[in-house]
Amino acid sequence: MTDITPQVNAVLKSKEVPPITRHRYSIDQLDEFLKEAYRIHTRIADLTSYLKANRAAYLSATPASRTARRNGGPAPNSGAAQRPLTDRERAEIDAHSKTMIRQLNAAINGLADAEKVRQETSTLLASKKRNKAGFGALGRWAAGGAAIEKSPEEQLQESRDKSINAHREGVIFFLQNRLQETGKIQAFMIETRLQREEEKAKSVLYKSRGVGAANDKVDPSLLPQQDRKSKAAADSYQLPEDFDQQLSEEQMQMFAEENQGMLKHLGQQLDQVRAVHKSLEEISQLQTSLMTNLESQNAHIEQLVQDSFFTEENVGRGNKELKKASERPSTARMLYHGTWVFCAFLVTWDLIF
Repeated sequence: MTDITPQVNAVLKSKEVPPITRHRYSIDQLDEFLKEAYRIHTRIADLTSYLKANRAAYLSATPASRTARRNGGPAPNSGAAQRPLTDRERAEIDAHSKTMIRQLNAAINGLADAEKVRQETSTLLASKKRNKAGFGALGRWAAGGAAIEKSPEEQLQESRDKSINAHREGVIFFLQNRLQETGKIQAFMIETRLQREEEKAKSVLYKSRGVGAANDKVDPSLLPQQDRKSKAAADSYQLPEDFDQQLSEEQMQMFAEENQGMLKHLGQQLDQVRAVHKSLEEISQLQTSLMTNLESQNAHIEQLVQDSFFTEENVGRGNKELKKASERPSTARMLYHGTWVFCAFLVTWDLIF
C-alpha cells in the first residue's frame, strides 16, 4: 500500500494544522495500573512457556538415567536439553508452578483491590466536590435546578470514569483468564502423571501376583497350544505340603527380603500417587477460585458496560432537564429578585426621605 503521509502532511501544512507524527508506544508512559498489569502478564507468559517447555519430559514414560537419579539435578528449563525427569524433578516442577500460580493470583487480587479503592476514592472526591460547589444543594435549588441533578460537566466526568473503570476491569478479567489457562496446562500434566502412576502401581501389583494366578482367569481355549500345555503342566504340579520345611533359612530369608522389597516398592508407588493426587487437589482449588473470580468479574464488567451505554442518554436527558428548569419560573429565583427589588426600594426610600 502506498504511503501518502507526505501528501497528507503537505495538505495539513497548507491549512496550518500540525502534521501527522508516528506514535511510539512505550510502557513507561503508561500509568501504574497498566505497568503492574504488564508485569503480571509477563510472569504468566513465562510460567506458560516454562510448563510447555517441560511438558514432554514431564510426561515421558522413559525412566531417568541413574546419573540423574543419583545427582538429583534441577529440573530442565526452556533452554535445557529435553531428557526424562526423575520423580523428584517432577515434584519440583509441580511445587514451583503452584507457588507461581498462587503468587500471580495474589498479585491480580491485589491489583483488583487497589482499583476498587481508587474507584471508591474517586467517587467520594467527586461527591465532595459537587457538594462544595455553589453551596451544594442550596446553590442548585437557588439556581432553579433540582437538588439531585448533575451538571453536564459532572455527567461527562462520570462517563469518563465509567469508561476507565470498564477498561481496567477488562484488564483484570484478561489476566485472570490467562492465569486460568496456565493452571489448566499444569492440571492436565498432573492428571496425566497421576493416571500413569496408578497404571504403574497396578502393573507392579499384577506382576507380584504371578503369571499363574492371571492364567486361572483365562479360558484355556483362547490360549495358544504352547500356553495351554504350560498351563496344564502348572495346574498338574502341586507343591508338597512340607515345602516350607524343605527350604533353608537362607532361602526363607531371601524370600522374606523379596517380599519386603516388593512391599516397599508398592509403598513408594502409593506415596507418589498420593503426592500427585494432593497436587491435583490444590490445582483444582486454585482453578475453582479463579473461576469464581472470573464469573464475578464478568458480571461486574457487564454492569459497567451497560452503565456506559446509558451515560450518553442520561447526559442528553440531563441537558434537556436543565434547559427546562432554567426556562420555567423558579420560586427561589422569584424570591431572590423580589428581595433585591425590596431592598433597593428601601435604600432609595431612605435616601429620598
